[in-house]
Amino acid sequence: MSEVTAIARIKEIFTQDYQVSADKIAEVVNICDELNESLSSQENPDFDFYLHFLQSLRLFFNSEFLFLSNRMKKALNNYQKVQEGISRIQSDFPEFYSKWQYHVDRLLLRTDARIQNLRARTIFEENDVAQAEILFTEAIKRYTNELEIEQKEQDYYHYFDSLRNIYYVTGLLYNLRGLSSLKSNEMYQALRFFRKARFLGQESSNDDFNNTRTHIMNLGIQKLEKQAETFFTAGVLNSETELYDKASIEYNKSAQLYRSLRKIQSNIEYELQEQMQMSSYYEALAKDNLAKDNNELAATNFTNARKTLEGMLSKLPSEELASSFKPQILYFEAMTMFCNAVGEYDQLMPEAMGHFLEATSLLENAKMKSEELNNKPLIDGCTDALNRLNSYQNIAEIMFQSDGLSEE
Repeated sequence: MSEVTAIARIKEIFTQDYQVSADKIAEVVNICDELNESLSSQENPDFDFYLHFLQSLRLFFNSEFLFLSNRMKKALNNYQKVQEGISRIQSDFPEFYSKWQYHVDRLLLRTDARIQNLRARTIFEENDVAQAEILFTEAIKRYTNELEIEQKEQDYYHYFDSLRNIYYVTGLLYNLRGLSSLKSNEMYQALRFFRKARFLGQESSNDDFNNTRTHIMNLGIQKLEKQAETFFTAGVLNSETELYDKASIEYNKSAQLYRSLRKIQSNIEYELQEQMQMSSYYEALAKDNLAKDNNELAATNFTNARKTLEGMLSKLPSEELASSFKPQILYFEAMTMFCNAVGEYDQLMPEAMGHFLEATSLLENAKMKSEELNNKPLIDGCTDALNRLNSYQNIAEIMFQSDGLSEE
C-alpha cells in the first residue's frame, strides 16, 4: 500500500462523524485492523507514525464502544491509554504532528472530555457530589474547547457531535445538582438540555430525560405529601384548642392535596387519606356548629362525617384495620342523635328523653371500644359528650316531669 493510499484511508476515518452505534464502531475498528496489517507488512520508516496513529485510533474507537455500552471503568482505563498514545505524537513525530495537528488536538480534547465525563459519573455513584460537579464542569469545558476548534476549521460533522455532548453533559450536571439539593428548578434545567441533546440525536439522553421527569414528579409528590401532613397537624392543634372553624379549613386543605396526589398517582393510600381528612373536616364543622348552638347543621355534618368514614371502610385492605375505625363511626352516629335530641329538647318534645338515652348508650359503647384501642382523643371526645348529655338529661327529666310531658 502506498503512503498516499494509507494517508487517504486514515484521513477518511478521521473526517467521518463520530460513530454512535456498536455496529458502526466495529466496522471502523475492522478498517483500522486492515490498514495496520497492510502497513506492518511493508518496510517504510514513515509508516511508523501511521502505525502508531492507527493503534491509537483503534483504541479510541474501542473506548467509544465501551463508553456507549456504559462500561465505565474499562472505558476509563482505555481512554487513559489513548491519551498517552496520542500525546506521544507531539514529541515522537513532530513533523507528522505539524501536518495532522488539528486532528490530533481534536482527538486529544475529545479523549480528555470523555475521561472527565467518566470520572464524574464514577464519583457521583460514590456519592461525592461536590467532586462530581467539578468533573462534569471540566468535561463541558473540554467539549467546548473541541467545538471551538471544529468551528474554526468548519468541521461541522464533529462540531454538532461536540454540541450534542455539551448539551447532554450539561443536563447531567443540572440533574446532579437537582438530586443533591432536591430542587425541581435544577431538574427542569436538566430536562431542557436533555431535550436539546435528544434533538441533535443523543439517544442516551432519552433515559436520562425520562428518569429526571420521574425524579421531578416524585419530588413534587413528596412536597405535596409533606404539605398535606402539615395542614392535618394544624387541624389537630386547632381542634385541641377548640378552634374548630380554623381546624375545618386545615382539614379541607389537606383533603384537597390528597385528592390532587391521587390524580397524579393512583394510590389507595391517598384515597383513604383524602376520606379521613374529609371526615375530620365534617367533624370540625359539626363541633363549630355545636359551639354556635346550630344543632340541626351540626347533626348534618356529623352524619356527613359518618358516611364519609363508612365509605372509606369498604376500601380498607383488612378487616382488622377497618375495625379500628368503627368506634369513630359509633361516635358520629351518637353525636347525630344527640344533636337531634337537643333540637327536640329546645322544642319541648318528650321524644328528646328517649333519644338522649340512645345517644348515651351509643357513646358509652364507642368509649368502651376506644379504650380497648387506646384511642385517647376519641375517649376524651366521648367523655365530653357524655358529660354534656348528662346535663341535658338531668334538666330534661325535671322539666318534662314537672310539666307532665314525660312519656311515662
